[in-house]
Amino acid sequence: MTFFTKESAKFWRALAKNNSKDWFDANRKDYEKHLKAPYNALAEALVDQVKEVEPEYQIGPKQATYRINRDVRFSKDKTPYKTELGITVGRNHKHDPAYPAYTVRIGVNGLAVAGGLYMPEPELRDHVRRYVAANHKALAKVEAPKTTFAKVFGSVGGEAHKRAPAELKEAAEIEPRVLNKQWVYWADFNDKKLFTDPKLDQFILDQWEAARPVMEFLKKAVVV
Repeated sequence: MTFFTKESAKFWRALAKNNSKDWFDANRKDYEKHLKAPYNALAEALVDQVKEVEPEYQIGPKQATYRINRDVRFSKDKTPYKTELGITVGRNHKHDPAYPAYTVRIGVNGLAVAGGLYMPEPELRDHVRRYVAANHKALAKVEAPKTTFAKVFGSVGGEAHKRAPAELKEAAEIEPRVLNKQWVYWADFNDKKLFTDPKLDQFILDQWEAARPVMEFLKKAVVV
């Protein structure tokens, strides 16, 4: 199935050069046809196919998408519209902090595919830290250099505290990621042809599938 087309790319490049409400309103029909419709169709395809393999992900396509309008309240950049859009497949909604999620950022110049456990609440974060400490060998196994995950994403990363609590100090010397606030992975694919590839959904799903051993590790980690 074809999602985005040359007309989609043309619209988005024009928006980047004319990023104003007046221009957008004048070209809204093109937005609806060439960008919004295929974006929603891609979200539906991704959500449906993830759910088929991992039925715990019960999010709907509309819940997985983002508005094209930027939140400019706290930004120096006051341009009103995004020139990249994301799709996030969480368990029940995009920003479920208690469960790992898959995500992708889409633009005319390529994709960024990512996932993981983003911002768990402190109680769950500390639980996951203890799990990582106790299961660091299992984490090393699912991201070992020869795995597809490592070839695509490298390793699991994320923001971390610099100082270890007393209970984790020894474990942190063996596995520093017990100090993480989040456990995430990310890969950029800077290929302009991907945007209009009729198999775009399958390309994204293939990368998420490469990450699934890590996601299964994180799913086990969040069970309290």
